[in-house]
Amino acid sequence: MAVITNQTLIACSPEEVFDYASDNRNELEWNPYAISVEKITDGPVGLGTRYLARWKGAPSALEVECVEFDRPRRWAVVNGGPVAVRATGTIDVVGDRTRLVFEFDARPSGWFRLVFPLFMLVMRRQRKTLLTDFRDALERRVGADGDAR
Repeated sequence: MAVITNQTLIACSPEEVFDYASDNRNELEWNPYAISVEKITDGPVGLGTRYLARWKGAPSALEVECVEFDRPRRWAVVNGGPVAVRATGTIDVVGDRTRLVFEFDARPSGWFRLVFPLFMLVMRRQRKTLLTDFRDALERRVGADGDAR
């Protein structure tokens, strides 16, 4: 098990941050490593929502499932594969901004244990940059609508 935790302050409401972050389809806007994300369950995004997602370097698409959903405070998704990941987002207000704390908890299995230290080195470098990209994408989107605080 290895956990990477990063945080950022965003000039949007907690609800805006939560709604954008908890819908994995939005990852295509801010994560250059995301190739495709398709929602494969019916209804609104929430507990039990599943996606089929693919990232650069992954041999195939993975199913991602929302396993925690407490709007606008916290959500979590999990996926299997050679590296089982639980990604958790926690939101609170700091002054006039919303703080997003993002936790990436990875657990390798099988042959992937051999390359896992290298994988985590790459992920640690990417996670901080990706959270900045997330913040910038959301602020642009909300700012375009005139709703940012």
